Amino acid sequence: MKPIHFLIGLFFILFGTALFMSNLGYKPWHLARLLSVIGPILLILLGISLLWRGRIPSGVALALVVLFVGVTVAFFLGYLQTCSVETDFLVEASTYPSLSAGKLELKFESGKLMLGPTTKQWAEGQFNGVAAITKVRKTNGKLALEIEPEDHINKRFYGDRQRSVWNLNISPRLAWEIYINAGAVEGNLNLAQIPLHHLDMNFGAGELEIKLGGNGRYAVVGIYSGASNLKILIPETTGLRIRLDGAMAKTNLGASGLFMVNNRFVSDNYETANERIDLDLNIGVSNLEIKRIPTFPTTKTAEQEI
Repeated sequence: MKPIHFLIGLFFILFGTALFMSNLGYKPWHLARLLSVIGPILLILLGISLLWRGRIPSGVALALVVLFVGVTVAFFLGYLQTCSVETDFLVEASTYPSLSAGKLELKFESGKLMLGPTTKQWAEGQFNGVAAITKVRKTNGKLALEIEPEDHINKRFYGDRQRSVWNLNISPRLAWEIYINAGAVEGNLNLAQIPLHHLDMNFGAGELEIKLGGNGRYAVVGIYSGASNLKILIPETTGLRIRLDGAMAKTNLGASGLFMVNNRFVSDNYETANERIDLDLNIGVSNLEIKRIPTFPTTKTAEQEI
């Protein structure tokens, strides 16, 4: 094979490979960065081909084609490892007036997740790492939020996604339904003083601290996890009932002042407390700690600050 024919063919193969990766969902401007890497090498090979009078053996030509195509694909797959995106999120109270309830559906892959209260807006957040896709709707006085990571073809490859750090705050002036579906997560969920109808969490391995209390007269909390360290803080004045499904879990329930009733751990003030929480825990090989603490300070609402 003549060197000049080889280089022309190699150029079209690499260009076609780059366009194919772009069609799979990779940003087309990655091609410009790729040319800055491979372009000088092609120029060097072109110069050598002008001086080379012989032919390139077929085996050598095939090996070079495989090498360059492999480098091109690896460049696209590995690019997001160094690409961090910051996404800001804001739902202003003035944009959606007259709300009484909220629903949050949050999907999170892996990384650090923080959830807490905000007193000025309905919701606000900062998402670092993988970009977040957000949807906001209002239906019959209810605010619906959907938040999930940006989809990308290389999420199937281990290590190709940037570690996410997501910080989200929601208003304690709304009664919330919260559904969180996550992978391996390190998190701090401060839901104290946020009215809750229902909290449902499903996550894999991780380390999580959840603060509850001041969530209304009755809240149902369901947590489903794999191997994890889980710490739940609940005020002593809150009535508590726990159903635990996790034979391999290490817990402190026996020493936390709870007693067994109908296969559930129940606090002695469950029937008389002004606020009650039902915990449904389905956890794998985990460490579970339930900590009863003094009542949280009352969080001021926006109306109280005016």
